[in-house]
Amino acid sequence: MISNDVRIRGDLADTVSHETVSAMLRGDGLPKWVKLDCVVRVLAARSVDRRDPQEVVRGFLQLWLRASDDSDPARRVVEAPVSVVEAPAGEPGGEEPPETVRPRVLPERNSDFTGRDLILDEVRRRLREGRSLPVILYGLGGAGKTQVAVEYLYRWAVPETGLVWWVPAHDPIPARKALADLGKRLNLPANRDLEQTVRSVISELERGRVSWHLVFDNAELSDALLALLPSSARGQVLITSRDPNWANVGTAVEVRPFDRAESIQFLRRRGREIDGADADRLADRLGDLPLALEQVAAVQAATQMPVAELMQLFDEHMQELLGTGRPQHYTDTVVAFVRIAVDGLRTEAPSAAQLLELFAYLGTEPVSVTLLRSGQDAPVTAPLARALSDPIQMARTIRALRRYGLATVEQQTRRITVHRLVQVALREALDATARERGRVNAELLLAAANPGAPEDMRAWDLYAEISPHVIPAGLIGSAHLPARRLVVDQIRYQNRAGDYAGSLRLADLAIAAWTPADANGVAGPVEELAMRATFERAETLRALGRYDESRELSIDSWNRLRESTEYGARHHFTLRAARTVAAHHRINGAYRKALEVDEETLAHCRAADPEDEERILHQMHNVAVNRRLLGDHRSAFAIDEEVLRRRREMFGDRDARTLLSIGNLARDHLGLGHYQQAYDLQQEVLPVFRARMGTRHQQVLMSVRTVVVALRKLGRHAEALRLARENYEVSLTQLGTDHEHTLAAMMSLANAGCTLAVAEHRPPDDALELAELAVTRYRRVFGRFNPVTLAAEVNHAIILRAMGDQRALEMDRMTLTELQERLGDEHPYTLCAAVDFATDLSLDQQFDDSRDLLRRTLEVSQRVRGNDHPDTLACAVNLALELKQSGALGSAQVLLDTTLGSLRRVLGPHHPSTVNAALGVRAECDIEPPPT
Repeated sequence: MISNDVRIRGDLADTVSHETVSAMLRGDGLPKWVKLDCVVRVLAARSVDRRDPQEVVRGFLQLWLRASDDSDPARRVVEAPVSVVEAPAGEPGGEEPPETVRPRVLPERNSDFTGRDLILDEVRRRLREGRSLPVILYGLGGAGKTQVAVEYLYRWAVPETGLVWWVPAHDPIPARKALADLGKRLNLPANRDLEQTVRSVISELERGRVSWHLVFDNAELSDALLALLPSSARGQVLITSRDPNWANVGTAVEVRPFDRAESIQFLRRRGREIDGADADRLADRLGDLPLALEQVAAVQAATQMPVAELMQLFDEHMQELLGTGRPQHYTDTVVAFVRIAVDGLRTEAPSAAQLLELFAYLGTEPVSVTLLRSGQDAPVTAPLARALSDPIQMARTIRALRRYGLATVEQQTRRITVHRLVQVALREALDATARERGRVNAELLLAAANPGAPEDMRAWDLYAEISPHVIPAGLIGSAHLPARRLVVDQIRYQNRAGDYAGSLRLADLAIAAWTPADANGVAGPVEELAMRATFERAETLRALGRYDESRELSIDSWNRLRESTEYGARHHFTLRAARTVAAHHRINGAYRKALEVDEETLAHCRAADPEDEERILHQMHNVAVNRRLLGDHRSAFAIDEEVLRRRREMFGDRDARTLLSIGNLARDHLGLGHYQQAYDLQQEVLPVFRARMGTRHQQVLMSVRTVVVALRKLGRHAEALRLARENYEVSLTQLGTDHEHTLAAMMSLANAGCTLAVAEHRPPDDALELAELAVTRYRRVFGRFNPVTLAAEVNHAIILRAMGDQRALEMDRMTLTELQERLGDEHPYTLCAAVDFATDLSLDQQFDDSRDLLRRTLEVSQRVRGNDHPDTLACAVNLALELKQSGALGSAQVLLDTTLGSLRRVLGPHHPSTVNAALGVRAECDIEPPPT
């Protein structure tokens, strides 16, 4: 009963299956809000106490938000794999399926579809030839290409194909998003970069593990779109386009206007009491264009106007169009009937007329009732405002649009689509007053629908729906400041969602338009918005790996803000820019510069607002990162310990910020040589972190790497290798090949592989291949002399030495020199490189040089890292073995016995390092750089 009520309500945003309703009532997990919202509204309408439905919904929303914050994964709804495609209601096989994730559905089947049998048979024949070429349906706008594609899918592709997917392709951005949604359907791991996700989807389709059928609708021919077309013997691609040049890409089928028999058949079926002779005259006047025929039939059926009177009105409007001096073409017929329809709507349903005016300034993507109602607080004109706030009135408004043939409404998703040709005709048909009203209403509604939380994943569905309308609605140039704030939020949302190309494109357009000389008299606020857009652009460039561009933009913004009399050094924009600059210094390996910037920023934060503890703690966190990278793990530990204590007091144990601080403290323990403490601390909260942030979140991947390093340092080599491999594969998929965290995970995997291979007395061949690839990528992305590259060189040399490759000697010699110049003699990376180079010298029979280097390194390591640090003890072991080699047996044995005692106490008597030292095996000192 509840499910049926939801289905027949015209104002609800989704459908809810019987199974989902039953699961809600049983308390089986947390449902999606859009489903719960529908059920709550239906139950509120049936309630005997007649409470305000909006009040009831708000109450449930608060409960749902609290429940969604619960980190217990058992409370989360489990989303089952999605069925291939849903049959429409009333069609064979249309029994309602269990509720599943449905990121994108097919357009509904047209119950008035007429004729086209020869075209459909030709499409089927060509697709079944199996030549892996796309089939292109091309023809005039309004000729019915999309309807032919939809009918083909429902007749043949849905019953016969394992997977059917619809891709809006008027622009590469929505096409990429549709393919990313397909990745969810295929249960592929999502990547933080949308481009990486799309490549994974295309690769999966081309593997041919399932038969599939993709439709690229309204495709514009471009290199960017061509790159999205998969090829496979088990897959079929159907393209609809007005561009006949697509014929050079595949095999083309032209979709012409109806033949006269089809036109007459369609008009008599769709219209109201139109006889054959009238249908023939109408079809002749309209050139048999299907979209124009749909318009005239819808208007005639809605108004019950005699055909002769309708034709007279049509002729009057056509005369107006011809009087403008434009040549008559198919669009003119649509414009004429849109004018007639709009006139009828203004009399019958003013709210529908104003909603239609608004659609003239939106994109071509469908618009859901949810999006429209999200903007119900917008100060739009009165008839439209009443419809937005009243579900019953909104349902009537939408029905009026459908009745006049001006929009289609998908019954299951409640999404409204206005044909792109009707949108063009609307802009021609509306007078200046109506055009301005539609434009302003579109701006106001979209701005009011802005969730205002681009980093909150719960708002991403709404942001995704708003995205395709931002540019068409002219929000960048709007004089309405909330509309421009929506643009900035969209830039940030698209960055967070991984659509870096879309984020960068929108940021570029906004920055170019928002200058201090903005003509709308809002220079101050606009300059502020332009600054925010600039920050987002810098972050997006950094995410794309365009580090130099991002760094230059960040430094320029920071300098201008610091020197500005309006902003100055303590303004929150300046402080944010400073954090970005410091991050770039870290990426570039300039750790000392990064520390100076972050310490100065921390002082400004405290001076600007001593009560803003969250901002101050964030900046303390950054200072600790720099100290950790500089090898000052003790001071980093002290700062991180304080930040963790205060964050626990402010936010609790399970807050993401608290969990991040725990990860930082674990990394400090690693640097201090406290491997068991690091493992225990990070491993204890890792399940909570995964439940809270997701298994693929960047911070979670960094925390898993901490566990990997701790396991390896504790001598649990097999466990470390297994987890390192899993972490690298997820990082590669999620972050891409060149991301700093992917490269770090790759190097940790190489280290784990080498350590286990050496322990098992076999050559570390796999580790060598990984290390060589990691070093190559480090050099290309970060530069030859970046400390992370040099650290990878040290590890690479360890593996070469394990293979007996003498190249390690010169490699270590050069790397040690570079580390001394860039980080100094006392940095942990330098000390590790020195220990390893001493081994090279000894293997090359340069015993005196090896012994002298180890003595100097041990003295510095004991002073800087402490006598009991495992790397200090490794240096001592190697020095003892070198002394023994030189014949100083007494001093060698004393040093070895002392060191063995420390190893047993620090790492345990059965730890591989302790056992190897007792056996006289030289120690290696690899490097695992902490995140920047």
